[in-house]
Amino acid sequence: MTWLFGFYLILAIYLAYILWMTLGLTRFLKQKPLQFKTPKTKFSIVIPMRDEAENLPALFRSISELSYPTSLFEIILVDDDSRDDSWKLARAFQAHYREIKIYLVSVLPDRITQAGSEGKLTPKKNAIHKAISLSSYPYILTTDADVLLPAYWLESYDSRLQQTDTDLVAGGVVVAKSTSFLSRYQHFDMLSLQAFGLGSFARRQPVICNGANLCYKKQAYVDAEVNRGKEHIASGDDVFTLQSFREKGFVIDYMSNPESVVWTKALESFGELWQQRRRWARKTTSVDSWYMKAVGILVTLMQLALVMSLILGFWHQAYFGFLVNAFVLKFILDGWSLSRMAKLQTLGFCWMDFLKVSLVYPFFTLFFSLTSLYGKFDWKGRRFSK
Repeated sequence: MTWLFGFYLILAIYLAYILWMTLGLTRFLKQKPLQFKTPKTKFSIVIPMRDEAENLPALFRSISELSYPTSLFEIILVDDDSRDDSWKLARAFQAHYREIKIYLVSVLPDRITQAGSEGKLTPKKNAIHKAISLSSYPYILTTDADVLLPAYWLESYDSRLQQTDTDLVAGGVVVAKSTSFLSRYQHFDMLSLQAFGLGSFARRQPVICNGANLCYKKQAYVDAEVNRGKEHIASGDDVFTLQSFREKGFVIDYMSNPESVVWTKALESFGELWQQRRRWARKTTSVDSWYMKAVGILVTLMQLALVMSLILGFWHQAYFGFLVNAFVLKFILDGWSLSRMAKLQTLGFCWMDFLKVSLVYPFFTLFFSLTSLYGKFDWKGRRFSK
């Protein structure tokens, strides 16, 4: 029964952490709605793209619908050796919207070496670094080619930057739900990552953000030497930027108002999702944060306890008792936490959908965690080991 005691101990620590983290969101729930000011901040919006022809029309439409003065922002599209019609669509977008400053940059497959670094940058880091080096404005906003930008996206950042002397502001990302179960899984999983990220900011332990919605000072990026020592890691342009800014003592903040949240579509196949999670796991293990690693271990142990109790329950019914108690308590507390995160972003929260996802979540999480420990992963038609 030693295992059973250990399972209950893990459950108690997990529930205490989720409660502690979620209570940290209270200050964000109590914040007054962001008051837009007369726009004055100038932004360089950096968008790396590789084989995004399917997603670019929707992105371009959302850019054309931004309500911010076109004199105060520029778009830098960085093509990372696309093999489809991405470049052609980008040229057409540039020609059609001449009132918007749109620049197209091509990144050659042979990766450039960043000044002062010891190695060569991986493709996405290279694309972002090159775009920033060519940018004209003091603030950088990075996003992805498969997102939709809200109309008041830039106003939100402008208002926050006018109110505070912040060097980096992280924003939210929502995975759009469809009728497929996989999209619902990704929706709640992203919501949980946002709750963890926002809760960590609230507890003065900022460790994660999303490069699909991230704003920072250009000069601070240069001073922080973001990619030094991380050049070989395929992803992590977001969390390594956050980590470098934090190490330098720069002011870091999180913006949670619904007008600042960008939307992305869910991956369509389990294989794509698996490769994405393996990529995320590789960069996470490279982040120098005991807090992030401890939470990752705790979450993994919680899922392992659920799965193991299901198996051991066939030999001893006490484990089935733990499984029922743990699942119910975890479902209620996790659901409460995610519903508060959804409220911050004025999203609906369906408890029935969350229940369905919760039933498979331990199995998915363990599979992704264990298979990320070895082998290579594919991303955008390339293979990486880290």
